[in-house]
Amino acid sequence: MSDSETSDPSGEQQLNPNLIELTTKMTEILNKQTPTTETSAAQIGIKLDGTNYAFWSKVIEMYISGKDKLGYINGDLPPPSQTDPTFRKWRTDNAIVKGWLINSMDISLISNFIRFPIAKMVWDSIATTYFDGSDTSQVYDLRRRVNRLRQSGGSLEKYYNDLQGLWREIDFRRPNPMECAIDIQHYNNLLKEERVYIFLDGLDDRLDKIRADVLQTQPFPTVEQAYA
Repeated sequence: MSDSETSDPSGEQQLNPNLIELTTKMTEILNKQTPTTETSAAQIGIKLDGTNYAFWSKVIEMYISGKDKLGYINGDLPPPSQTDPTFRKWRTDNAIVKGWLINSMDISLISNFIRFPIAKMVWDSIATTYFDGSDTSQVYDLRRRVNRLRQSGGSLEKYYNDLQGLWREIDFRRPNPMECAIDIQHYNNLLKEERVYIFLDGLDDRLDKIRADVLQTQPFPTVEQAYA
């Protein structure tokens, strides 16, 4: 009789308690769900909805870069020949990256991109669809939303974060046009000052005292300092 087995009075064999414990632990490990592509994509925390391409693309690019798979969307890792020994791994990784892209879209958009076989084709098609470098109507809409945004009794944190999100979208579409270092700095300073005025203007009336204090601050603060 092996060490892993014992016998009881009825003559039936019983497993050694140590073996039972080991088997239980192995079963628990095997039963644990491994992360799926969908689960990983859910950690990104943003869905492309057709209006937030600039912010979405930055978040997705950072996420994919953190997974060391940026080459699948920027062209650094084109598909190898099907006879190449690396093809099977490339095909698997390409499917993973494509899954991240598809699962980070609003469900109403998925059918427009899911048929592309290569993750880079999905990525490029999204960029062509939602950002062509001349999206004046979207810039207009973003600026209008900034000008109309108010705290309206809500939390200061939400109001500030909503403004910052809109400004990030605008900056992506309208980067600093200057070339000279001095002009760049001057432009940035004017932009920062303007955004402080916008931020203060949207605050609730109950914060009039704080608004006045910020306007008297020297040197004039950035919007981040005004919020703080």
